[in-house]
Amino acid sequence: MDLSSFLTSLVTSFLIFVFLMLLFFWLSRKEGNKVVYYPNRILKGLEPVVPGTRNPFAWIQEAMSSTEQDVISMSGFDTAVYFVFLSTVFGILVLSGVVLLVLLLPVASTDHSVKVSTTSNGTFNEFDKLSIGNVKDESPRFWAFVIATYWVSFVTYYLLWKAYNHVSKLRADALMSPALKPEQYAIIVRDIPPVPAGLTRKEQVDSYFKAIYPDTFYRSMVVTDNKEVNKIWEELEGYKKKLARAEAIYARSKTTGKPEGVRPTNKTGFLGLCGKKVDSIDYYNGKINELIPKLESEQKVTLREKQQAAALVFFTSRVAAASAAQSLHSQMVNDWTVVDAPEPRQIIWANLPIKFFQRQVRQYVVYAIVALIILFYMIPIALISAFTTLSELKKLVPFVKPVVNIEAIKTVLEAYLPQIALIVFLALLPKLLLFLSKAEGIPSLSHVVRASSGKYFYFTVLNVFIGVTVGGTLFSTFKDIQKDPNSIVTLLATSLPGNATFFLTFVALK
Repeated sequence: MDLSSFLTSLVTSFLIFVFLMLLFFWLSRKEGNKVVYYPNRILKGLEPVVPGTRNPFAWIQEAMSSTEQDVISMSGFDTAVYFVFLSTVFGILVLSGVVLLVLLLPVASTDHSVKVSTTSNGTFNEFDKLSIGNVKDESPRFWAFVIATYWVSFVTYYLLWKAYNHVSKLRADALMSPALKPEQYAIIVRDIPPVPAGLTRKEQVDSYFKAIYPDTFYRSMVVTDNKEVNKIWEELEGYKKKLARAEAIYARSKTTGKPEGVRPTNKTGFLGLCGKKVDSIDYYNGKINELIPKLESEQKVTLREKQQAAALVFFTSRVAAASAAQSLHSQMVNDWTVVDAPEPRQIIWANLPIKFFQRQVRQYVVYAIVALIILFYMIPIALISAFTTLSELKKLVPFVKPVVNIEAIKTVLEAYLPQIALIVFLALLPKLLLFLSKAEGIPSLSHVVRASSGKYFYFTVLNVFIGVTVGGTLFSTFKDIQKDPNSIVTLLATSLPGNATFFLTFVALK
């Protein structure tokens, strides 16, 4: 990629950023959108925007001047932890950049070996002159890059260590805060053994935990398969809404000249378009009277026969719940498995009854699927990386020369297409990883997101970083590797710096 392509990509990304910021400013100032952009401020009785200013960037100044306690009181501990992450990443960027920009750029750019290093393997462009590829072999200047590597590693490890300690303290503060949360008094119990004769599932759970925690056990709630009950209930609620609408229409039809009004009617067939025409009020009343006993009967059957091998257990103190969540409750690892309870809205109810060994099998199957995804995603990503070296692509695919030689098309191809294609591929991945993580049998949405993030990290390292760099290098040195396969390590080492421009434009476009 030459300098013009990089600048084109950078300027375009900046213009997109400016446009989105102006769009945000315009939308956030509209009265009807304030509940969308400033919900926490409105809920706390504050003005949605900073009073007395029309500066579209005033919120940035307010965010930068806010203390951590302000963030916690306004948006909670999760937002504070996210800010710790952002500040850590920014610190790594700044402290690394101080050395990399001040030390490495002059070291690389002032080495004039580029004149003797330009060979048939490829020509150096403006960016190559700023990389390690511009330093001649066995030069003492390589020590600068070695020192920079250790410096970046030290900065990263140190700031991550500080962030870890800080987040640990935030978590402890959140757990010890006086604000009461229901999940702090509860645990999730899975892998409950078969019900003994003469007991119900709830009686089994209650008796088991009462024996272990006689003073702090409060109650249990057994997970139940409510699919049929929910289906009948939703149908019943639908008819109730239709009845209310029909009665409202009938009430509006009563006028002074026609006090008896006009009773609404509807057809009983498909979508109300066909079938017998009936009185709507009588029809919906009949359906409701028919569904109520059916719902009550199904509720009794569900409580008697459809209780699952999982439950939520509640305690009278947070200490007891925390202790129970970290204790073994059976000699067998696959019985009475206990974990912390997440927020009620975070629970994945369908995953709670999944048995221990089934979860283990699902986990290994998902890991195998993720490994295959990483492997086969490497193919399109390697092809994408070829676009970053159009000069080499012209050698491998000669028929694209007339198109690539057009300066405008070449600039667009190098500046946009590879990065946009990779971003599209990566945008499709999170939903797939979330689905696979959920299929493992994980009990909470937050845990699913964490598991998906781990998989996404491995994917990013193996495919995006290694795949793009190695893939692009293989395309650029393909003929040389064919001639001398034993030189692949040397060729990769000397050609890798040329792929750095791809990541510059990729980050800018992101």
